Amino acid sequence: MNLKVKLAKNSVFNSEEHFFTCLNDLVNEWEDTLGAKEMDKEDSGFNCERLRELRAMINKEITNATSSNL
Repeated sequence: MNLKVKLAKNSVFNSEEHFFTCLNDLVNEWEDTLGAKEMDKEDSGFNCERLRELRAMINKEITNATSSNL
């Protein structure tokens, strides 16, 4: 799965790369402050595995955005 975002013309984000970098920072701060939850597979929310997968998807998009700007 690829993460896609379409920024509005007047977006406060400078680019898609900037958006994903900010999102990555948000996930890091959230994890540092709150930490991952213990949960069953069907529960909503983010446990350690889901946070790792989300972070990997975000980092992939940052890498893709960076290489497309070269």
